[in-house]
Amino acid sequence: MDERRAEDQPIEQDAPVGGDETTEEELEADNPAEEDTLKTLDPDAPPA
Repeated sequence: MDERRAEDQPIEQDAPVGGDETTEEELEADNPAEEDTLKTLDPDAPPA
């Protein structure tokens, strides 16, 4: 069994985590609850 899984691979230092450079621009909320969630996930927003 010489099977390797994705988590066994080294991560590139400049690889964006959780998406690419355009992921943030592509996120749109469909309702108020999703809007609140996106606000909490915004790395540029100050903490509450």
